[in-house]
Amino acid sequence: MNYFGIHLKIRYMLLDIVILPPAKLRNKLGTLAQQLGKTYPARYVVDNKKLIPHVSLYHFRTGPSRLRNIEQAVKMVLKTTSVFKLSGKMVEYGRYSIGLKVNKPMALLSLKKAILASCSPLRTGMMPNMFKRKMTKEVKQALKDYGTVGTVLNYHPHITLLANFNGKLHHKKWIKISYPIDFYADNVAIAEVNNWYQVTRIIKRFKV
Repeated sequence: MNYFGIHLKIRYMLLDIVILPPAKLRNKLGTLAQQLGKTYPARYVVDNKKLIPHVSLYHFRTGPSRLRNIEQAVKMVLKTTSVFKLSGKMVEYGRYSIGLKVNKPMALLSLKKAILASCSPLRTGMMPNMFKRKMTKEVKQALKDYGTVGTVLNYHPHITLLANFNGKLHHKKWIKISYPIDFYADNVAIAEVNNWYQVTRIIKRFKV
């Protein structure tokens, strides 16, 4: 058993370095996801119980024996990170998921870039490809360099609410939310995700 209390016999883990919204907001988003789930049945409902609302910074596959090094890498990045504000403006209905669109300040992009640089050397393989993507040169290069695509190319920060509609949603629609969602990015975490990149467990939390 290692530092995090995880048996080392596990061959690999799927992780995400994430920004966690405040607890009250996570509860509100969980309620919103459950309401939307009544109209749009999905396999994954980010209810803040089994699945936790978050903003992804970097998905990657690694091994349990590297968790201590990952923790140290994230700590080093956060030493030079200041708290910044994020805002959610609209709910996006897409082919594979429904989620809250989040703005993209330079501070967020700088944090993501630093996390990518510090954690990518600790990956052990590629994330599962659950989404249809053309294997362009850019996609192939992202997979080679970072083991993932979504948090590397065309980064669109968001908080997923529902995921996996079995291909039934083929349209995109934007709905303005009826209440403002603003929060400070002052909590970063190492999280475990499922094959659909949804957070199932918080492994380690850090205060910015």
